[in-house]
Amino acid sequence: MVLFDDSTTNEHELSEDILAINTIFICRLQGRRAAKHRRERKKKKKKTLAKAIDGIGEIDL
Repeated sequence: MVLFDDSTTNEHELSEDILAINTIFICRLQGRRAAKHRRERKKKKKKTLAKAIDGIGEIDL
C-alpha cells in the first residue's frame, strides 16, 4: 500500500523552480519600492519639521 508518492515529474519540478525564482524577484522589487517610499516619507517629515521650526522663528516678549 502506497500512502505518499514522493516522486515528482520534471514538469512539476520545473514549475516549482520557476515559481521560486519569480517569488524572489517580486520580493526584491517590493522591498525596493517600500524603501523608496520610506526615504520619501522621511525627507518629507524633515522638511515639515524644518518649516515648523522656521515658522516659530523669533518670539517678541
